[in-house]
Amino acid sequence: MRWAEIALFFMPFALYVAWRIAAATARPSIVWGAAALVAILVAGTVWTGLSRRLDRHEAYVPAQWRNGRIVPGHGAPVVAGTDAAPVGPGTRDP
Repeated sequence: MRWAEIALFFMPFALYVAWRIAAATARPSIVWGAAALVAILVAGTVWTGLSRRLDRHEAYVPAQWRNGRIVPGHGAPVVAGTDAAPVGPGTRDP
């Protein structure tokens, strides 16, 4: 388990080194193609984040274990007039 965590930590550094080596020896079209791919991935990440956001008056309720099954995380309305925890299905009573 620890080796997987170490590998995941060093992976971005290894990819950066590979990028630097490839950029020094590759044709410019390959470098621009890779840059375009990264731009598409970033745009997809931003689009997903913006399309799956919660409404302004909702708070995130994390996933919970209820009656032998997992209730997925979701948005629930915040109690009006307070900064209290959200109320809705899957939330705990205070």
